[in-house]
Amino acid sequence: MTGSVPKGGVLDAGELARRLNLLLDFEESQRGAPVPFAEIEQYVDDHGGSLSRAKWTYMVSGDGRRNSDTQLLRLLAGFFEVDDRFLLEDSELPERIGAQLALVRSIRSARVSGFAARTFPGELSPDALRRIAEVIEQESRTGGAA
Repeated sequence: MTGSVPKGGVLDAGELARRLNLLLDFEESQRGAPVPFAEIEQYVDDHGGSLSRAKWTYMVSGDGRRNSDTQLLRLLAGFFEVDDRFLLEDSELPERIGAQLALVRSIRSARVSGFAARTFPGELSPDALRRIAEVIEQESRTGGAA
C-alpha cells in the first residue's frame, strides 16, 4: 500500500501497542468476542510471515523496543483491514474504527455507571452517578480506560 515507509515505521513500542489494542477492541466489538491469537497467527503465516505468541505479547503490551518488522506490520494491517500506514506511520485512526470505538466506550461507561448504581442502591445521588460517568468518559477519551 505504501512505498517509502522506513523499515519498521516510525511508531515507538508504546504507540504501536496502543494502536494494536484499538484494533483488537474494534474487532471484539464487531465479533462480540475477543480475537484469538491463533487466528492472527494463522493469517500472518498464510501470508508468508511469522508471529510467535511471545512477540505478539510484547507488541500489544508495549514492552521492548520499536518493532522493525515492516512485513509483519503490513500483514497485521491486512488482518485488521486497515491501511498499513496506521501501523507504520504517525497517522490518524481510520474513521470507521474511531466511530465504533466511541460507541463501545459509551456502552462501557453506561455499564460501569449502571454497576455503581446497582452496587450502592440508594447510597449514590444522581449527581454522584453523573460524576462517575463523567470520569469514566474522560478516561476513555484520553485512553485511560479504552
